[in-house]
Amino acid sequence: MREKLIFMTLLVVLLFSYNQSVVLADDPGITDTCRVECLDFTPPGQQVVIPVIVYNDEALGGLAVSLSFGHAPYDVVCDSISFEGTRTMGADLVGTSIDTANYKLVFYIIYYTSDLSPGDGTIANLFFTTGPGWDTTLCVQVDTVFSPPTTRLEFTPRASGLALHPEFKKGCLNTGVTPTPTLIAPLDLSYTCSQDTFQFIWSKPKDTDIFYNLQYAKDADFTTGVVTISGLTDTVYSAALPRQTYYWHVKSYNPCGKESAYQDQPLSFYVYLSGDASKDGIVDVSDIVYLLNYLYKNGPQPDPPASADVFPDQVLDISDLIYLLNYLYKHGSAPACPPY
Repeated sequence: MREKLIFMTLLVVLLFSYNQSVVLADDPGITDTCRVECLDFTPPGQQVVIPVIVYNDEALGGLAVSLSFGHAPYDVVCDSISFEGTRTMGADLVGTSIDTANYKLVFYIIYYTSDLSPGDGTIANLFFTTGPGWDTTLCVQVDTVFSPPTTRLEFTPRASGLALHPEFKKGCLNTGVTPTPTLIAPLDLSYTCSQDTFQFIWSKPKDTDIFYNLQYAKDADFTTGVVTISGLTDTVYSAALPRQTYYWHVKSYNPCGKESAYQDQPLSFYVYLSGDASKDGIVDVSDIVYLLNYLYKNGPQPDPPASADVFPDQVLDISDLIYLLNYLYKHGSAPACPPY
């Protein structure tokens, strides 16, 4: 009887490994899932427990879970993997492997006298201990990973015997901190020429795994003309915008789902069209009249003055009038953004 049990165990292990490495099946019905819980905050020098939870809509003959839990120099180790009090307590064979040096762990669960019945609940508990060098500001994920030669996240349904990939939801040992970025450019109440491709620029925190959402709109409450650019990894974004007053702000978020707030006050800037002294959105004879009124009849100054400085010498005078006349009526060069 002892020899038969050993033989059956080895046979199941071999078949299970074969299914994992060779044949992958589509998941019928509702997709099975494996999810790891996320801890919001883990202090240094403490042991914590993270459950691994599985939903399966058909009986499973086995499953294997391969996870990573950070990288050097994170000061954390996986102490053990426990199946006590979980859905898998009745399994015929369980095995674990913890690779502390590479921040990886693997466990497998095999049934040959029964199965893992359909259901939803914890299948294993992972025990981790943080050291004195643990950095609580970082996002540290528990993610699925391939472990050579064959082990990956796979379920084997009893009915088909063909391994399949379930959906996976990452967990985390620490969600970290994501500070609100500092807005650098465009400066508040600044002017930008619409013919330029200008840059939104903001600060970057020390954590490299940070993403950003940039928003700009036509009002300070972000209710009109709102544009959102999500998932940015760089702290610079280039854009060319039509003439308008804009407001902008940026928030950050990390892979653990922690996000900052937007700035308390957005910054505003005005985009002008070079040559559009009258601010009506086009360059035509009205701009010549507007500039004439300013220069010779005490009319209002163009706003900003650079919009009428089409002969870009930082002075509004007759040379700008001549430039506009040549452009409109003598096939002269179009007004360009001034180099200041």
